[in-house]
Parts: sequence; C-alpha cells; structure tokens
Amino acid sequence: MSIEPASRVTRVQPPATLAAGEKARQQARLGKDIIDLSQSSPHHVTPDHIIRAGVAALEAGLTNISSSSGIPEFKQALADKLHTYNNLDIDADTEVIVTPGSKMGLYESINAFVGQGDDVLIIEPTWVSFRQQVELSEGNAITVALSEEEEYMITYDQLKKSVTDQSKMIVINNPNNPTGRVYTKQELEDVARVCQEHDLLALCDETYEYFIYDNNVHITLASLPGMWNRTLTSYTFTKAYAMAGWRLGCIVGPSELISPLISMHEHTASFVSPFIQVAGAQALQGPQDHIPVWRDECDMLRTEVARLMNSVSGVTCPLPQGATFMFPRYDAPIPSTELSELLVDEEGVVVTPGVGFGLAGENHFRIALMRSPAERVLEGAQRIARVLEGL
Repeated sequence: MSIEPASRVTRVQPPATLAAGEKARQQARLGKDIIDLSQSSPHHVTPDHIIRAGVAALEAGLTNISSSSGIPEFKQALADKLHTYNNLDIDADTEVIVTPGSKMGLYESINAFVGQGDDVLIIEPTWVSFRQQVELSEGNAITVALSEEEEYMITYDQLKKSVTDQSKMIVINNPNNPTGRVYTKQELEDVARVCQEHDLLALCDETYEYFIYDNNVHITLASLPGMWNRTLTSYTFTKAYAMAGWRLGCIVGPSELISPLISMHEHTASFVSPFIQVAGAQALQGPQDHIPVWRDECDMLRTEVARLMNSVSGVTCPLPQGATFMFPRYDAPIPSTELSELLVDEEGVVVTPGVGFGLAGENHFRIALMRSPAERVLEGAQRIARVLEGL
C-alpha cells in the first residue's frame, strides 16, 4: 500500500531558518565550536517578572481549557498597549485572537481568507514562511521583488502592476525580515491605496516593532485611514520578551475578520494555555527596561558587523533601519546555500542563506544579532569575513 501526502504538503520546503538552526545543533553535538547566527530568537532569558507571573498562574491552577480567542486579562493588556504604542483603539473582547506563537496566527490569517486560485502579493525579500503558508492554503504566491539598489522601497506602481483579477491579499512585514527596512508613511500609504482600489485584505507582521534605529519611525499599517477594516496585524512575544518557547502571539483586526480565525482556531489549536497568557499580560504591563537595553546592544552590533562586512572586497552591508539582523550582499559566484554550508564547515558559523527569503535574496545571507551573546556575534562576524576574503 502506498499512502502519499497531499500535493500541497509535498510542495512545501523546510524553513531556511529552522534548517540552519538544526545544522548548528547537529554540529554542536559533535563537539564543534559553533556560533549560531541563524534564527532571530534572542539568546536572553525571559525577564524574571514574566517568569514569576507564569509560575504563579501555574500554581494557581490556570492550566485548564480557556476561550479560543484568549483570556480577558491578556486581551485588555494588549488593547492598552495598542492604544499607547500603535495608535489603535480596539475592542478587546471581539477584535483580537491569541495564538500559540505568531506563526500560527499568520497561517490562520492566510488560510481563513485564501483559497484555491486566489493570488497573494508577497513583498520580497521576506520572512521564510509566507510563501509556504500561501501554498499550503492552495493560493498563488505572487512575488513583488523589491530592489536593493532602491533600498527595498515599496512603490505604488510596482504594487499595482502585480495585482491580478484573482488578487485577494497583500502580505507585508514591517520592519522587514530580512532587510531591516522600516517602511515610511508614504510607502504604507501606497500599500493602503492599492488595497482600497482593488479591495484587498492586508496582512501585516509587526514582529520587530520595538527594534527601530536612528530617526526611523514605525507606523502601524492598520492605523492609516481606511485600513482598519481590511487589515489583520500580527504581534509576537518572542523578540521583545524572549518568550520563543512560551509560544505566544496574537492577531488584531476588526471583528468580521477575527471571527473566521476563531472558527478555525476552535477546530485546530483550540486555545493558548491561560498561564502563558497571564505571563504575556505581565510582559505588556510590567517593566519594559530590558527592551531599550537589548535594542542598544543590537544597535552597537549592527554598526560593528557592518564595518567588518564592508571591509571585505565584494561585500556590501548596509545598516538596517530596524529589526535584529544584517543582510549582507556578496559578489562571489557561489549560491547562498553553498556559502552557508561553507561557513559551517570552515568556521563553524551558522547563518541563513538569502535565497530562503525569496529569489530576491540570492547572493545574500542573514546574520541574526540576538541569537548569541554580543561577543560571540562579533567573533562570528570575524569568522565570516575570513571565509568571504578567501572566495
């Protein structure tokens, strides 16, 4: 008997970030000195006040079934944060769904609204899972490839010419992963204009909203005129609160867009454990002092890593405007997957190949600035420079 998985599953490729991380773990188990600069989850431990809140909730017995959309305490804390930080006023009861990590929330957002034959505009380079999530939903991922020479700027004309009669959604992350681009108000207004002219849904991933540098300003797409009713926005607790293993994220949007997600959630993930949501509420309401410290460390690292990369002939490494990684370009005639293998084999450094972020990412690689302690990141950058100099 031969039982084959559905074709939508066999077409899906493993996430480049997870594959790189597994490579690091395998090499480390063999005793090799590995510096992991692949995944963007921080090396920091979850802040103590968050851990204490989670433990107290566990000890209080908050381990049973919960509402699929989330507990009131968490949703209200999130609503307060969105009012203060994102210029959004939401109904905490009906306009948010809590998910086991932002990845699940993003997938549910795509799967709930995209079906067979629907086109989804994906602005690339971008996060490794967007294209795969569209294909798992049996939609068509339409690439909007941004130009490095134009600093990965979004333009109205480029978006408009990518729209088809089957277009259903635009997917964007801001700040961008992997380029670190923070989109201007004009760029987001161009996205909004295309969405409104063609009746498109927008899915905006704001994972790195707290990591903005220099004079750049983060603007929430859903806060622009006419966009709240057609935008789903994703938030995570992994980057700013070091809660990757807690699996806590959420999707925010109007109730008519959130309701289908809840319907899906009830038959799939069901709910996020209440004790985890209590910890998340404490993350939002408690001390935020660690965030500027972590951001300042990334700011220092982006400057030093850019200096090291740009000292190598044939390598260009602009300073990212936001997020927690670098995205150097190299001229050597070697695919980014092969370069990534070479870096592990020769210097024990794990990065993410640029092609994992779309074809526009080829001849690049991504360096995560928070995955390892600062001194190890700098050592890793020096090792990378040695390999690049030998190409």
